[in-house]
Amino acid sequence: MTILAGYSFAFLIGMAFAAWAERFGDWQHGTGWERSLLLWTQAHKPPQWLDSLIYASPWLGTNITLIPGVLLCVWWLWARAKRPHFAVRLLIVQIGSYVLNPALKALYDRPRPDLFPRRGWYGWSSYPSGHAIASISVLFTLAAILYRERGWTWPYWVLVPISLMSLYSRIYLGVHWPIDVLAGAVVGIVWLLMTSVAFREDHARGGTRDAG
Repeated sequence: MTILAGYSFAFLIGMAFAAWAERFGDWQHGTGWERSLLLWTQAHKPPQWLDSLIYASPWLGTNITLIPGVLLCVWWLWARAKRPHFAVRLLIVQIGSYVLNPALKALYDRPRPDLFPRRGWYGWSSYPSGHAIASISVLFTLAAILYRERGWTWPYWVLVPISLMSLYSRIYLGVHWPIDVLAGAVVGIVWLLMTSVAFREDHARGGTRDAG
């Protein structure tokens, strides 16, 4: 029940951001501050090596690469580590992340930015950023599981800069408006938190049943 509520709440957050943007700005061509930020990224380009790194970073937060990696982790957690609870949690987060993005994109057909040539991979409408949803919810769920299972904290230190770079890259590469990325990040955070609560409750109930 909490999982369904979490998915619904994340979806409603995405709708709320879209409603706000449509009401107080130019939804089709970007608000003033969105256009200014996009142009600023092109006026302050980093060195070539960093540009190449930013260009490649979205592949760490897209479902194209995350799904195979997540399925491998799910298999390892279930079959090798004997942690079906964690395996199901990671799988549910991945499925929800994957479904939230096209569901919102189908509802809001926002055009991609056109201020300068777009670079990298992108598809469908601009709103919201699926990379933002996935990189926040899936990657940090994996980090939380590794902390619970192995006691590792280093994944957080690795994933925070990776996620931030991936989010920034969607604006820098000209494929998303800033609101798309901000909305995707918030939707991802809501989905991450709600699934964390759901599986913590489920685990607690399972422990109580075992004790009984």
